[in-house]
Amino acid sequence: MEPKKRLFRHIEVYLNEFKGYAVEEMYGKGTKIKIHSISDSLKDKCLLIEAVIILGDTINEEFMDRELADVLIQDALVYFFPEYSIKSMVRWDV
Repeated sequence: MEPKKRLFRHIEVYLNEFKGYAVEEMYGKGTKIKIHSISDSLKDKCLLIEAVIILGDTINEEFMDRELADVLIQDALVYFFPEYSIKSMVRWDV
């Protein structure tokens, strides 16, 4: 497996398995967060993460807020890139 895909997989495992209870509680049962892309700026030491929240069978429209996904992505990437600032862009899919 190439290093970039391995990194995506490690982040997704953290988000969906280690913090999966919070994801499902906030967005509904069966919801998963997938990492679509990571762009970096070495000059600014900044990462832009594009993530997709794939909603499960039960969609909780009251909590269609990207804030939890942003927080979880920030938490996950501190382990991989402690010296970088992290920005995230989140979109929805079903």
